[in-house]
Amino acid sequence: MVTASDTESIQVEVVPGRYLMPATAQKLLNEIYGNGGIVRMTIHGPNLPRSVPYGPGKGAPIAENRDLLIEIGGQAFELFVKVGRVRLELESEKFLPGLKAACERALPNISCSIKKGKFFHTRPTISDYAKFGKVEDERILGLIDPKAKKERMAILSEVGVTIEDKEER
Repeated sequence: MVTASDTESIQVEVVPGRYLMPATAQKLLNEIYGNGGIVRMTIHGPNLPRSVPYGPGKGAPIAENRDLLIEIGGQAFELFVKVGRVRLELESEKFLPGLKAACERALPNISCSIKKGKFFHTRPTISDYAKFGKVEDERILGLIDPKAKKERMAILSEVGVTIEDKEER
């Protein structure tokens, strides 16, 4: 018998016991991506500053936070945050055991908790409308900070996402 929980997408949050270095984050994200069933995913954590924000060295570049390129699913993108949590929307409940196994493979020595809940909104907010205009693909809702100066979203899908073109304000 097929139940509604078998066919509905679920939202989960993966919280490692500590912030992840870029190499470890890449390993975890590749394991999660290889598990399949991902509708959308976002990573959260504190910003990685590119220069010293205050003090006597204010404005000096931080060498260790430059060129933090990670490759997920064959696509490289720059990492702007320390990875502290990963939020996912999975196609159905059947992908959850694979997600737990992927976390155990990628983070064998780090405790990792997986929480189910509602982490993404499903309807456009005023901020989404101000940033994108009319959004046809609802998978991108809530994935970008409306106050961000740059668009910091990588799309790892073969299916195109259409956003109405707007002039930058």
